[in-house]
Amino acid sequence: MQDDEYLNILTYGKPQGTIELKPYPKEIIDVDPKILAQMKAKLKGEDLNAFYDVSDRVIDELTLQREKKKLLKVFGSNEQILEAYSSVKGISTIEQELEFEEVDKELLSKFSWTLSRETNVDEVDFYNHFLFGGELKTKEKRVDLAVAPFETVVKDYLLRHFEVLKLTKEVIYSNSKLTELFKQKELLGRFDEFLAKFYGKLV
Repeated sequence: MQDDEYLNILTYGKPQGTIELKPYPKEIIDVDPKILAQMKAKLKGEDLNAFYDVSDRVIDELTLQREKKKLLKVFGSNEQILEAYSSVKGISTIEQELEFEEVDKELLSKFSWTLSRETNVDEVDFYNHFLFGGELKTKEKRVDLAVAPFETVVKDYLLRHFEVLKLTKEVIYSNSKLTELFKQKELLGRFDEFLAKFYGKLV
């Protein structure tokens, strides 16, 4: 296996030859005056409550419920969430399923940021909380186990909101231990073992 193919697997990349169809983005002709008024008020430090009515909040709640229904098509229990994120192959597969169901991860990330009072949380722990009522834990609380040789990976993970534990090309090549494991084609097996410990049980 070539290095670039191996790296693609490690970083949850799509299989080679995958064709991705994306709709052409709609052209933005002008900006809604209401949005402009909101932004001006925000810049002046004015109260924004007047700009939001009950219908806005209902739409937000309905949007969240739609996202929950999509997620429940993918995850039937908390155990399924943990199992899905306990291996590189599992994460790659579940990412494709979430994309297929058109889950709005950007919206959920923003919602979880608000729920956590602007503290970094793991996507996995958010799903557990959002779908099955589990505790919404901070990333710091999740990191409570020996991490060698993945110290750099965990440091990078702690800095990022709503992202799962993952390897990146930059992290691999900035750490001599990880680079050596990568060259020896042993990194996948070691990282799978680490993911199984990290996501294989509730913390």
